[in-house]
Amino acid sequence: MNDTWLELTATTIHQRDLIRDAERERLVRMAQRLRRKQSWWYRWWQRLLQLVRRTSA
Repeated sequence: MNDTWLELTATTIHQRDLIRDAERERLVRMAQRLRRKQSWWYRWWQRLLQLVRRTSA
């Protein structure tokens, strides 16, 4: 009985760790995707500003 309780507890903790790892991985991936999008938008915006400056000067 004691063994099964320990095994059950270990399994629960292991599953919780797996879920936590998967969640962290998902958040990291989302952050990387967001950073890529932001940098793309930033570069596009800078290019647009340069064009506007060039045409107005």
